[in-house]
Amino acid sequence: MDIFQIILLGLVQGITEWIPISSKTQDTFVYLKLLGGDPASVVTILLYLHIGTLLAATIYFRKEIISLAQEFLRRPTDVQAHANGKIGFLVAALIGTGIIGVPLLLIEKKFLPSLDASALLAVMGAGLIVTGVLLLKQKGANARAAESADWKDGIFTGLLQGLSVLPGVSRAGTSTTGLIWRGFDSGSSFNLSFLLSIPTVVFAEIVFYVGGGVAAFPVTDGILLALSSFVFGYLTLDIILKLVKKVNLAYVAFALGIIMAAAGLFGAG
Repeated sequence: MDIFQIILLGLVQGITEWIPISSKTQDTFVYLKLLGGDPASVVTILLYLHIGTLLAATIYFRKEIISLAQEFLRRPTDVQAHANGKIGFLVAALIGTGIIGVPLLLIEKKFLPSLDASALLAVMGAGLIVTGVLLLKQKGANARAAESADWKDGIFTGLLQGLSVLPGVSRAGTSTTGLIWRGFDSGSSFNLSFLLSIPTVVFAEIVFYVGGGVAAFPVTDGILLALSSFVFGYLTLDIILKLVKKVNLAYVAFALGIIMAAAGLFGAG
């Protein structure tokens, strides 16, 4: 890959990872449609791009992560206390995600690389329309703060987040929808959603690598993709977190979904 392609894909991932319009869908669209990439390399490229934004989120939330680690180490055996806090939320959400997401992830890993560009774009466009529906169904103003999250919120959010394995369905969209349905305010929903993205992405990366889902791809290009998405992701995360609270992104998801589905059905490939 040349430097322009690496920077462009890093920019797209760095912005769309924080917006509930499915970053993997936007990355795939740019790679296949604009850059003329190979569908067989899509999964590998997505893995590298997500490593970069994973590192960005980890650094951005470093104080909260350290605080949670210290809380756990102070009383590592107090299961009840941890279950009724953010630690319980994160663990339960990861379990819920695995229940739904792992079977879907294994199916996707098997069949996604075999789809041609047209079929892949059409499927992802349809998934993005589903994301728009979920965003429209989010409730209005709610009052719960992030500090009140517990394992019950985690299970519910995780089960919904597991659906984001499907092409075009947004992880941020499904998780924030679940949190808003559980009564959290918009700011707390996005905060918890992006905090949850850290263990979720780690888990997904492990499943793909251990399961042998990575196609042959130059390691140097992969490292540069991760670096590019890290830089853009870290620079934009705070701005995007403020912006998504003010803009109804459901209509953006609908528009992008329709465009991508049409491109796949009537001219991509």
